[in-house]
Amino acid sequence: MSEPPELALRDPGADPAEIRERAAALGASPAAVSLLMGRGVRTPEDQERWLRSRLADLRPPDAMAGFEPALDLLQTAIRRNWRVGVFGDYDVDGVTTATILTTYLEALGVQVVPRVASRDAGYGFRIDDARALVEAGVQLVLTGDCGTSDHEALEWLRSRGIPSAVIDHHQVPETMPPASALLNPHQPGCEFPFKGLCSAGVAFYLSAALRSALARERGRSALPDPRAWLDMVALGTVCDMVPLVDENRILVRHGLGVLGQRRRPGVRALLDMAGVDADEIIDETHLGFRLGPRLNAPGRLGPADPSLSLLRARSLPEAKAMAAQVESYNARRRQLQARIVAEAEAALAGDPSVAGRRGLVIANPGWLHGIVGIAASTLVQIYRRPVLVLAIDEGLGEARGSVRTFGEVDVRAALRECAPLLRRYGGHRAAAGVSMDPAEIPRLVEAFDAAVARQVGPAPAEPAEAYDGALELAAIDPDFLGAIEGL
Repeated sequence: MSEPPELALRDPGADPAEIRERAAALGASPAAVSLLMGRGVRTPEDQERWLRSRLADLRPPDAMAGFEPALDLLQTAIRRNWRVGVFGDYDVDGVTTATILTTYLEALGVQVVPRVASRDAGYGFRIDDARALVEAGVQLVLTGDCGTSDHEALEWLRSRGIPSAVIDHHQVPETMPPASALLNPHQPGCEFPFKGLCSAGVAFYLSAALRSALARERGRSALPDPRAWLDMVALGTVCDMVPLVDENRILVRHGLGVLGQRRRPGVRALLDMAGVDADEIIDETHLGFRLGPRLNAPGRLGPADPSLSLLRARSLPEAKAMAAQVESYNARRRQLQARIVAEAEAALAGDPSVAGRRGLVIANPGWLHGIVGIAASTLVQIYRRPVLVLAIDEGLGEARGSVRTFGEVDVRAALRECAPLLRRYGGHRAAAGVSMDPAEIPRLVEAFDAAVARQVGPAPAEPAEAYDGALELAAIDPDFLGAIEGL
């Protein structure tokens, strides 16, 4: 293990008098303003937006590339009574995106065929998924939290005259997907200023824009209010670990309020199963540590259908039955995760080269692919450097795994340098997935370590631990705690 990190004081960039003056103007605590300034939220306008987090502060989606063709497709589907297929990835963002798209369209009277990915079939939207939806009679396909890189399945749909719309937030490859519409803030030419939305956030924007478009004919009051789906947006946003700033902060703050109302049967049953008391105030830690792991568990072990069925449940008895099923998956996930972490620690402890490595790669044929990502997160906390964990399938001759970052290392960029050794890779700066030939693992151990080392330079990967300031014990009172809680 590494030594404890050094400490570095965040500089608010203003003297105490200026901070007090700014706090008075904002009607906020000086402690809160100092914290915001030390973390880069420096202008009065940005601080006001941060402290108030009003839905009215959400920037309109007009500048998001792909919105018009996506809306045209949905309005055509509604006018012509098309059956719509919705496909979501197997993680919480994928399942909540599928829930938003499916249930919002159903609330508009659309017949929807939902489908979610299975870990066994691999990441993303596959031709088998497209074929299953077409065989179910769909005339339009929406993909959520996937699709941007799934060219084969989208081309298969296009060759059969089935239009598609991709609702996603993953990085866009050089070749654009052959979809009828692409809603992804990362695509070239997209002028929407915030790039940190998860797919559930993009789906919320699409639902709100669809309501506005339909309101010209039906009247707004006759249409379902997308704000009722903010609980799903909050879950997807927190569990996908996108930055809780700008639009995401606003969406999560209001989504927590919707979650706290417990109106969705699936949410109520999930909270009960997680042991959350009825009078307990729901915050982001409930989502990230109690609800998210449960919703992720089925997709880690196989098909994510139980999680989607739970969130779509229309009655509490139905939801409770699905929550019990999801909980059984979660219990199994915990057992497998603990075993992987213990075996990985034992293997790394016996490798004398580990101490000098900037990035770690560990592989085993006895591990389940769906669990390696969360195991990697645990190992990152232990070894305080990026970790790539691979599950080897000897029958298929393939190793599949997940990498999690530490500090400021961009693991997707590191994998890009290792691309000749990989069959496939994709993800974000902080987390990514890979598939590869197991025979290349020894070379990947060296290549990944070297790629991370090139990012961190001669200094260790361990960043200094930033802190906001020192406090006198007497300063910690209810007003101070309330101000911090509000951030």
